[in-house]
Amino acid sequence: MKSKPLLKLVNVLVIAIMLLPACLSPVDAYIGNGIGGQDIAIYIGGQKLSFDTPPLNKEGRIFVPIRYIAEYFGGEVEWDPENQIVNVRNGSSFVSLQIGFKFAGVNGAVKVLDVPPFIYSGRTYVPLRFVSEALGKEVRWDDQNRVVYIETGVESYTTTLAVSTGTATVNVVKVSLNDPTIKLEIVNAQDQIGVLEPFESMVERKNPLAAINGTFFQVADTSLPMEPAANLVINGRIEHLGTPEKYASTFAFTQDNQVDIANVKMKLQGEYTYIPNPELERLYTQGWYIGTINRTMWGENSIRVFTPLRGATTGLNVDGINVIVRNGEVVEQVTGTNVPIPPDGYVIHLGGTEVRFKDRFEVGTRLSYRDIYDVRNSSNPEMWQEGVIWGALSAGPRLITNGEITLDPASELLDIPKITGQPLTRSALGITQNNELLMVTVSKCTIQDLATIMKDLGAYNAMNLDGGASTSLYANGKFLATPTRKISNALMVLPR
Repeated sequence: MKSKPLLKLVNVLVIAIMLLPACLSPVDAYIGNGIGGQDIAIYIGGQKLSFDTPPLNKEGRIFVPIRYIAEYFGGEVEWDPENQIVNVRNGSSFVSLQIGFKFAGVNGAVKVLDVPPFIYSGRTYVPLRFVSEALGKEVRWDDQNRVVYIETGVESYTTTLAVSTGTATVNVVKVSLNDPTIKLEIVNAQDQIGVLEPFESMVERKNPLAAINGTFFQVADTSLPMEPAANLVINGRIEHLGTPEKYASTFAFTQDNQVDIANVKMKLQGEYTYIPNPELERLYTQGWYIGTINRTMWGENSIRVFTPLRGATTGLNVDGINVIVRNGEVVEQVTGTNVPIPPDGYVIHLGGTEVRFKDRFEVGTRLSYRDIYDVRNSSNPEMWQEGVIWGALSAGPRLITNGEITLDPASELLDIPKITGQPLTRSALGITQNNELLMVTVSKCTIQDLATIMKDLGAYNAMNLDGGASTSLYANGKFLATPTRKISNALMVLPR
């Protein structure tokens, strides 16, 4: 029995025969017969693809193994071995091809191929340009260097704009968040909280489509860890609290690329699931408090948590009692400062006066903690839930709220000369009403200038990021702004 995609192709065969072959494009005009072309390079959004099975040139057309469509485009590939039909789904796009046939289905319409898909050395090969364009990608061929460029939803440009002190160079990266093949990610220096790394090294390590520096971090005292000075949510959990006392300007995203900029207070709340001592059963309703997470720069008299994102050890120089939790259960209490962090758990540090709570964490106690978001000025309040927010970073001050400039550094405790004073190199994030992310750096301007620039660029909501020597921006294979010092964290756009 024929599958539905094949029946659709057969039913419209007469119509398809009447179609004229598509005009040859530069990439299709690549000269060659038979099978060859192993020296062809392919870039997606400036990112060079790595192939263990190289692309091939058959009769002047570039073909790639079908699994790379899924790997690099984020498509879902289905293979019908009986009828030798390949189906590719990506968002609302659907492409159906059959081995050896010059007719393909694209979103219900029939298209004619110049060269059909084929099987070579046990691999199913499909035409790169045809599938790319059917999935909404723009394809460009560099004949001289034999390179294929496939553009994603990442666009970048540089312009010069007037500011209060003259003119400034403005670098803009515009990311279409409707592109299902991309995702956002908060990236820490060396994949660890509390250390630094050159921006160029982070880009080389992650190979993003685009990247911008993140939030502020401590650099003044070299005897202390180089910790972020604001909040971070990474892989669905709050992993750093730098400003739990205020409503900080925060950019956040979900796994399906919903985004928001809001003013947010974050905190963690500890809970008990099993308490060995029956005299402490009241703690089931009270829980246990957490002052901060993965942060050493905090008061001595506090309870703080350290997770594996901190690194191998807590890096703490404050004495106290360290409660070792593995797989949700307290396994040990250790007195001291810098202690190992279990890869399958975390450390609860009771410092100063808080050692009085040690009996609430005796061995055998089972516990957890949850993330809490207190949100103001949000355009998408429903996304601010534990398990829904996948990544977030706080910085500030806020520049634009619902299309209007709402700059008020004092309300975010950011009314300091470094931010509100003289013109500086700056960076910012913005969200448009067309669901686009703006990643922007400006060569030198005031914070007021930055707010005006973001509004003129079309931002409906926008916030300031770290700037000065930390200002960094990368897109489509080029560094648009390079920092003069190592940085702590970055926001990156990656292929899904």
